[in-house]
Amino acid sequence: MVSSSPNSLRKTRIWIVLLAALALLSFLAMRRNLEKALGMKAETTLSSALPELQPGEKAKIVLELTAVVPAAKLEGNLLEKQTETVYHRTPGKLEVAFDGATPIVMGKPSDLHLGAVVHISATMTAGGLLRAEQIVVLTGYVRVQ
Repeated sequence: MVSSSPNSLRKTRIWIVLLAALALLSFLAMRRNLEKALGMKAETTLSSALPELQPGEKAKIVLELTAVVPAAKLEGNLLEKQTETVYHRTPGKLEVAFDGATPIVMGKPSDLHLGAVVHISATMTAGGLLRAEQIVVLTGYVRVQ
């Protein structure tokens, strides 16, 4: 028969509590990151609203890329949000300027290719051109119908 000392039982209980606390903290961290990722709502701005933008105004759009000129411009079809992960194509097309200093989130410059889905935060310039301030690569996270 194996007998355990009270000190050994106490150490076992402490380890169980510590491991349970670690598991809980891991779960909460994963949940927070998932909520953060889902919270990056990829909004669309209707193409009819874009001509109304004044210089300095901001727009958030989602594009399915049809042309990419590295560190210069992106062209694509506007997408409209159906659910958090499903978008559908609209007849609108749009061109957005960007450069090498434009931050690309959840991806890298090589992820900007034909067919890629991107969420772009942009500002209207005085010349009537949208200039990207941030690009979020959504390819692999969303589906286009």
